[in-house]
Amino acid sequence: MIKLTFSIVIIACSALIGEIYGNAYKQRTRLLSQLISTLQMLETEIIYASTPLPFLLQKVAKRSSTEIAYLLETTSDILLKKEGYTFSEAWRMGIEIARRQSELKKEDIELLVNLGNNLGNSDGNNQVKHIQLTMEELRRNYDEAIQLQNKNVKLYKSLGLLSGIAIVVILY
Repeated sequence: MIKLTFSIVIIACSALIGEIYGNAYKQRTRLLSQLISTLQMLETEIIYASTPLPFLLQKVAKRSSTEIAYLLETTSDILLKKEGYTFSEAWRMGIEIARRQSELKKEDIELLVNLGNNLGNSDGNNQVKHIQLTMEELRRNYDEAIQLQNKNVKLYKSLGLLSGIAIVVILY
């Protein structure tokens, strides 16, 4: 009876570990999708409103997902403290703080940093063009993330379950 209980616990824990690794791929896909949506909102606000960037970021953050809202609010807070940071510097600092809590990869972060280098430095039309370019790149990353998700989520789930079964067979 004890062997059966330990076997079930080992298999369940291994399957859970596989699920956790697989969820990282799902999380990145979800985050990229939400990031594209947020950039579309930012683009719309730039086109139709002449709101200064710190306030614009706060407005868009209220309609964004938690992880992305955190980035926007952090950047806005840095700018509103008026400590002499340019938008690019504040954006980069916001990204550094927010990336610790996200599943974004290095190439996703680089796209966001490049976007921050171009926002606030030019007129509204050029800012919109940079946002559109970033969205296109993020869509490519999103498509790649979907492919990786389809391939690896099932792999990690199966690997976790089969590893648990293998451990049980080896132990007993």
